[in-house]
Amino acid sequence: MIPDEFIEYYYGKYKVVDLHNMTKEDAKANLIYAINSVDFNIKCLVVVHGYHGGTIIKNLVRKEFKSDEVQEKVNLDAGRTIFLLKNRK
Repeated sequence: MIPDEFIEYYYGKYKVVDLHNMTKEDAKANLIYAINSVDFNIKCLVVVHGYHGGTIIKNLVRKEFKSDEVQEKVNLDAGRTIFLLKNRK
């Protein structure tokens, strides 16, 4: 597992969004809310989707979810994905 200190050092200030035990619809709503409500000084979101309980949320995060605010998705490890946000200085 990649330590949190590395994430902040390499990508900048971040916020964690934990989607464990959510339905696909709830997870999508939480992602939209997190992206739209995050402070401007936050450079990325670390999305915790897990992988032991199935791949529905993981596939949503990595393959299906789209947002104009997300510049790039980075697969951090099997259970976490980073959303690099656009227009963050």
